[in-house]
Amino acid sequence: MRLSYRVRTVATVSGAGVRSLSESQKSASVSQRYVLEVTAVENDSFDVRITGDNLQGAVIARFGRDWTALKFGVETEGSYADADLPAFPILGEAFQMARDLSGRWMVGETRPWERSVNVPPLLRVRMQGTATLKRITRLDGRRAAEFHSGATGEGEYGGSRLQMSLSGRSWVDLATGFMLEARTSAPGQFTQAGEAVLMELKE
Repeated sequence: MRLSYRVRTVATVSGAGVRSLSESQKSASVSQRYVLEVTAVENDSFDVRITGDNLQGAVIARFGRDWTALKFGVETEGSYADADLPAFPILGEAFQMARDLSGRWMVGETRPWERSVNVPPLLRVRMQGTATLKRITRLDGRRAAEFHSGATGEGEYGGSRLQMSLSGRSWVDLATGFMLEARTSAPGQFTQAGEAVLMELKE
């Protein structure tokens, strides 16, 4: 099985701490494409190989049926090295979400939920909240579970203490358990040179 994902991240800042910036400097966006290929399936695990626009090499991973990472690393020119999944940009967040939303759910059920957001070298934050299965629907012709989630937490942005919240919706394919689409908004606030800066990340 082969899947292709397009991840677009938009960041905006506002507030007294950035009043010296022009309007064009207060926002930025980046779009990245990832291709995920399932290379092997066993009774209790499956292997994937991931390539992407900004990946140096290919990500090689093995996951349990509940999306617990059994192996995760990067292969470059035939040489493999382990990597830290939770801290891995974009992919770490995506697989963390897949793990938290896996398993059997009832419509209307709410469970504790965690989300880590890492944008090296500036941003690192960990949030806690809840995820709720809202309904069973269809997306691109496939039956999907629609989840709504929200969380709050603290972290760092450029060495400053950051407070952030997050709200989002995710659609998980019922046949395969893979994520079909996710949309999130994460506003936050930190201090720069003693003045407040408001920021927001959207994916």
